[in-house]
Amino acid sequence: MNRPQSILAWIAGQPGAVRGTLWMVLAAALFTGMPIAVRMLSGHMGPAEIIFFRSVLGMVFMAPYFLWTRTRPLRTKVLKLHIQRSAINFVGMVLWFHALALMPLGQAVALHFTMPLFIVMMAALFLGERVGVARWAATALGFVGVVVILRPGIVEIGAPALAVLGSAVFYGAAVTTIKVLTRTESAAVITFYSHLIMMVLAIVPTIVWWGGPRLEDTPVLLLLAVCGTIAPFAVTRALRVLDASLVAPLDFLRLPFTIAAGFFLFAEIPDRWTVIGALVIIGATTGLARREAATSRRPEAS
Repeated sequence: MNRPQSILAWIAGQPGAVRGTLWMVLAAALFTGMPIAVRMLSGHMGPAEIIFFRSVLGMVFMAPYFLWTRTRPLRTKVLKLHIQRSAINFVGMVLWFHALALMPLGQAVALHFTMPLFIVMMAALFLGERVGVARWAATALGFVGVVVILRPGIVEIGAPALAVLGSAVFYGAAVTTIKVLTRTESAAVITFYSHLIMMVLAIVPTIVWWGGPRLEDTPVLLLLAVCGTIAPFAVTRALRVLDASLVAPLDFLRLPFTIAAGFFLFAEIPDRWTVIGALVIIGATTGLARREAATSRRPEAS
């Protein structure tokens, strides 16, 4: 058995909480690449146009997977739910991409971390999940870390900030809907329909507000497509074995990843408050993940 197979075999043998956590770590790392790519493209391409090319390239990247696994992606009994989830996600993505073009990257990403709060609330209200004290505490502690980074009064509540908050609400609703879809649909099918439906939704605004990609945009578009395809797939796999209210605080890992990317790519040095807030978030997420792993050492369906 070669090394990649050994790693996959080790992951497959872990409890569901561990597998779900690993998928979320991968998703957080990949989601870090998306705001960076959007910022690079937003000077001459609108949000809907970026979403259109992201979806088209995402479907191209998924084609070999479907040929390899012989998956029949159009077989679904919940097409309306796929449309609902993708429409919600599309609105959230338009708001998010719009804000990324107008706000400092660090502020936008930090403010967007209000999303897990909405996920926990929606999971409790609409999915009937029992959100225990530990999960509420981890989510609250993660939000405290975000507040430490922002410090009241630093972020002006203008149109871009409101767009981020609106995006967080829609993204939270989309993640909650994914949890329902995972009861009957595979991660690959959910990702396929997401790309297909958002591509269709983006066609008209792309034509109306056409900016056009440049040749030098090719690597950035590829980065956006890869991250935008694999990251949601990883989230979907995590949601198959973890409650949505547990995935929420794990999503905070995107913040330290974004800080690291900003440092290495743009020479952005975070201030001490950003470092303190990131440490609080890391402590909340890793502590919760270890607790869940210790209390769920039993066979679970993947």
